[in-house]
Amino acid sequence: MKEKSEFRTAGDMVSPGTSGKVWNSMLKALRVFRKRWYIFLLVFLAAFLALCVYHNAAGRHTASTVLSLDYEEASKGLTPNRTRFNIFEIQSGTVMERLIEYAGLEGKITPEELSECISVQPTHDKSVSGSVNYISTSFVVRFTNNGVIAGRTADNMLSLLCKAYREYFVENYGYNHSILSFDTGDLKFNDEYLLAVDLLELKCSQLEKYVQLRKRESKNYQDPDTGMTFSALEQRVNSFYAYDLARLRSYIIENGIANDKAGLVSMLDYKMRLDRLMYNKLMAAYDEDNRGIRLYDAAMSAVVMIPTQDQTMQYYMSRTKTGMDSMALHADAQLAGAAEQMEQIEYSAYLTEKLKSNTSGRTKMEKADAMIREMEMTLDKLASDIQAMDSVYTSAKARNFISFSDDSAGFAERFGLVPSAFFAALAVLAVFACVFLRMILSDKEKEV
Repeated sequence: MKEKSEFRTAGDMVSPGTSGKVWNSMLKALRVFRKRWYIFLLVFLAAFLALCVYHNAAGRHTASTVLSLDYEEASKGLTPNRTRFNIFEIQSGTVMERLIEYAGLEGKITPEELSECISVQPTHDKSVSGSVNYISTSFVVRFTNNGVIAGRTADNMLSLLCKAYREYFVENYGYNHSILSFDTGDLKFNDEYLLAVDLLELKCSQLEKYVQLRKRESKNYQDPDTGMTFSALEQRVNSFYAYDLARLRSYIIENGIANDKAGLVSMLDYKMRLDRLMYNKLMAAYDEDNRGIRLYDAAMSAVVMIPTQDQTMQYYMSRTKTGMDSMALHADAQLAGAAEQMEQIEYSAYLTEKLKSNTSGRTKMEKADAMIREMEMTLDKLASDIQAMDSVYTSAKARNFISFSDDSAGFAERFGLVPSAFFAALAVLAVFACVFLRMILSDKEKEV
């Protein structure tokens, strides 16, 4: 009774008019709320539970994962073979076609329709400064089953998507094996035998460096199927270089085998003249350096001492180089270059002599052709074996370039507890607003 009198007193205190009527209606609505609070509570709970069920059901159609790039070049926005990285290739037609194949959805959905189910965004999409953008190395990948896929859950499709993209990434960006591809047809366009030998030697050198690189990375690696090691492959490359190529080059030179002897002799003569000019230039520079050293002040030829300050701010006399030292080093470099030029001159002169003194018959040329073809097949087989082993080695290593971590929502997020509570509270307010409007309408009816 006391509470009612308080409400009545408060109502009496309000001046008559529209505002007073609204206030009276509000007070009546509050009295209903206090008497029927359990109804409002039931409305809140019903709305809250319904929204939680909705969020959980909607979440079953969406699955997400965090894709991380775990290699050094990723921080520069590059792939392992140093090409530009593009995360949206995960929605490319090639990946979608592979996903369709893995999911068994051939003829049921197109790559374009499937790509619309996928969304990608960086985990760190921000600008570090006004002019420098942060390069993200991790991305959130979401798959949403929007009703076009029947019989497959979002989690299952996301798992197959990760598999398809990993395979695509490793195949296209894992490692560059182009250096191991050896097209023996390149040699048939060369007119001279010695040029063909030089190409074989160049390719052999490339294979040697490639195998040595892999050997340094994993010295003890062994192919699980063949038992082959990189050390064994390196020995085969060295054997080809030291014996097979040396034997082929020696046979061609000693027998003076050439398709166009006159043209080759003319080219060698021109090369010798250029080498001789370079040799004379280097020797002249060498002589000048020696002359300068001889003219250098004898008093400066000894060790020169200069005052120097150490870390404790104490002075001491330090040795320093003189100008004669630089001249001596320069002279040594010129002499070494001149020696290389002389070797080239002597080699060219030797080839010229062999070409002029030997008559290569058809039989010798045919044997040289057969040896070159044999070298081609040997080198092609060697390159193929290296690539086969390297593919096994790099495939296992490249799979670690991309990792996928669970991005599943927690209990509160999965059921949407926060947004569900918010909208349930709005539902209670809506019910209260209805009661309030009902009180206003009731007062107006009484006045009439």
